[in-house]
Amino acid sequence: MTGQRLRGVLLLAGGAFLITLAALVRLYIYPSGLVLPAEQDRITKLTTESGSYFDTATLRTHRNVPLETVVARYGDTVRSTPDVAVWTEFVSLATRDGQRVDYHERRAAFDRRTGQAVDCCENYVDENADPAPRGLVFRWPFGARPVAYPVYDPLARRAVAARFEGIETLYGVRVNRYTQRLVNERLVQQQAMELPGPVLGLGGGKAFPVDAYLDGTRTFWVEPDSGMVVGFRENLVKTLRTPDGRGRLVALAADMRTSDGDERWNAGEAEQFRRWTTLVNLVLPLSCAVLGALLLVAGLRAQTRVPAPANPEDAEDTEDASEDTDGVSEDTDGVSGGDGEGDRVSGGAGDGAAAPEPRPAGG
Repeated sequence: MTGQRLRGVLLLAGGAFLITLAALVRLYIYPSGLVLPAEQDRITKLTTESGSYFDTATLRTHRNVPLETVVARYGDTVRSTPDVAVWTEFVSLATRDGQRVDYHERRAAFDRRTGQAVDCCENYVDENADPAPRGLVFRWPFGARPVAYPVYDPLARRAVAARFEGIETLYGVRVNRYTQRLVNERLVQQQAMELPGPVLGLGGGKAFPVDAYLDGTRTFWVEPDSGMVVGFRENLVKTLRTPDGRGRLVALAADMRTSDGDERWNAGEAEQFRRWTTLVNLVLPLSCAVLGALLLVAGLRAQTRVPAPANPEDAEDTEDASEDTDGVSEDTDGVSGGDGEGDRVSGGAGDGAAAPEPRPAGG
């Protein structure tokens, strides 16, 4: 195999390899990397400078109080699998001086690709097992679309639609805004509760059983590529009501949002994921495909190209030698034809040529 042909084969092989690599990265490596993490160790804070809450110990309502919600999430890597992640969440609402107002915790398993709740791994909310959770629990799916998603509410114990309402920019990151509205949502309480009539606006000293209801909105700012919630806000009013609805009081009223530091950190994490997505899903496959196509074209041209002489003078010498060879060939043909005619002339001289005249005697 000549050097030119070998070079063409190598170029063709390299081009085919790069195009195959582009397809593998785009169709296999990138999708296989879209998996929500089983590991989790994150604490997020929501704050408000003016909240109100009812203290069940003193039976007093405190207004215009700074409140802070601490949300701690931890991943259970032992119970998690390649397809399912298990996280535990602890939510504590307290005043700035540390007095606890409310507390909830839950354990939830979810699909590591879709973020949807999965019925397994001893899911629970507070002190009650929850055998059939539905909807998203902690994260939006990768490539979140501008549609409504069901988001599981651990207090109502059901999925409530979070509707897409627009696109915004949060700390330099493009995010989708989803809003979940709660209207007269009855909450599942950990234990039965009774309150004195005067506290509920009723006369007499009798205690009345009450149920908890929730109204308000939750807003999620989600980076769509990663499905990460960059910012979160909940403006909720929790009321306690008697079964007949005559007695009621506001147990909690607060408009809380994730802190600036947490949102900035979340935005940085989402931006890193977006860059990885752009690299693996677009830049790398496209670069490999373009370079592979160029190598294929070069290889085909190398296979079909006729090798040229290395030295132009050699090409001229070759042409001159070819012309000389043609001249010699023509001369040889002429000599060959003259010999034939000479034979005939020679034969004529032998037969019909005049003899020399005799010299005169004595001359």
